[in-house]
Amino acid sequence: MKKITKREIIAFLLGIFALFLFESIYDWEGTKKAFLKGYERGRNSIKIDN
Repeated sequence: MKKITKREIIAFLLGIFALFLFESIYDWEGTKKAFLKGYERGRNSIKIDN
């Protein structure tokens, strides 16, 4: 059986990154809306006890 090389791992990771980048650009409004919604939920989940 053939071993997986460093070159193949780098190509795979670059492909994943390219897919993520393409999807983010293609659906920019949805990406922006989801990011802001997640940011607000995270910000509201922090409870400060005074």
